[in-house]
Amino acid sequence: MERRALVHVPAAAAGQRLPLLVGLHGAGAKFFPRYSGFSVLADSEGFIAVYPNPIEHEGRRTRWNIGNHRAGGAPNDVQFISDLLEHMEGLLCVDTSRVYAAGVSNGGEMAALAACALSTRFAAIGSIAGGYYQELPPCHPANPVSVVEVHGTEDRTVPYDGSPPGRAGAVRPWVASWRRHDGCHGVPAVSRIAPRVERYEWGHCAEGAAVEHIEIFGGGHQLPGGLPPDRGQASTVSVTWLVWSFLREHRQAAPSADAALRAQRGA
Repeated sequence: MERRALVHVPAAAAGQRLPLLVGLHGAGAKFFPRYSGFSVLADSEGFIAVYPNPIEHEGRRTRWNIGNHRAGGAPNDVQFISDLLEHMEGLLCVDTSRVYAAGVSNGGEMAALAACALSTRFAAIGSIAGGYYQELPPCHPANPVSVVEVHGTEDRTVPYDGSPPGRAGAVRPWVASWRRHDGCHGVPAVSRIAPRVERYEWGHCAEGAAVEHIEIFGGGHQLPGGLPPDRGQASTVSVTWLVWSFLREHRQAAPSADAALRAQRGA
């Protein structure tokens, strides 16, 4: 089937190997490049931004296919992202050690799935207001992947604590699972980075990986700092900047022979 993506290359890119960010929009939200501000940031920070689009299936609006990505007949969005990376790396001058994904809502779920299924491709991912309770399949990453998660405590679409049962969210268990995947140990460094915004950082992880959680007290189902602003609590931070400032610090470690074998078995 035909798939599409919008590519933004910074003007001063000629002759340089640049990081690549895959921007993943939420269900039905095709205005993500403008809303997220990643293209503006790409120009100032010097990275390529690519915005793939999911397709409608089973009569549902365009959303990433998370839970049944291997099902026959359904769009395999994991394979799509993998193929897109191959295409971009063949088309442009990409620093393959600095490939990232960041998404909002359903796009955050897709970033979380990509971190598990494509851990040998992504150095780090960011999930904003994603859901982790119900749809995501078991996660078996072959390589450590650095992860930053951002969530509002009053998110009614994907509740922070994942309740009532059957609702997405469950932020802290998902963050804890990535601390285990990445071999992190010790207590987090906790800091208040803005009014109503607290950051938890775990930096003692395998192969230079890190896990970070940004908790927005009173925040709803939002991309804080998005344009136009979402309804609800006024933002005191630019989450686009916070996520990018985390991602840009990480590089993909060269996979070991064991990691490559695990990746092949999981493919």
